[in-house]
Amino acid sequence: MSTFSYQSVMPGRAADVFGWHERPDAILDLIPLRRFVRIERQEGGLRDGGIVVFSVGIGPVRMRWEARHYGYVPGRQFCDEQIRGPFRVWRHTHRVEPIDDVQSLYEDRIEYTLPGGRLAQVLAEPLVRWLLARAFVHRHQVVRAAMSEAGRTTPRREQ
Repeated sequence: MSTFSYQSVMPGRAADVFGWHERPDAILDLIPLRRFVRIERQEGGLRDGGIVVFSVGIGPVRMRWEARHYGYVPGRQFCDEQIRGPFRVWRHTHRVEPIDDVQSLYEDRIEYTLPGGRLAQVLAEPLVRWLLARAFVHRHQVVRAAMSEAGRTTPRREQ
């Protein structure tokens, strides 16, 4: 089993960062290559038992990826686990911890096992880690921008 983790300090209270993720459209905002990913079904939100079904690909060449949410801790954590999809194992923990009244630590932690034998895993592992790093840099930038915008207390003045 491999593990990937990405952490950022976010402007905003942990409850606000977490709450941003509970919006129905949050998942769409987090997908870096939306033209290749479609959400086919979304039920139950982030709480335990919630389901998200994606299709990933181009045109008619698509792969289904189904995940179920579990491990919901209000204002702090939710997890998703692949039911069907490209990995043998995929467990993703989304965690937000308060640092103080105006900042929080935001972490994505993924435990995964690639399909195929040992050789396939050795060959694919660097590419998967690179893709995950790119995706989570993007995701954390999106959340940071949303939290920065939400934290503005005075309207911008046009010059």
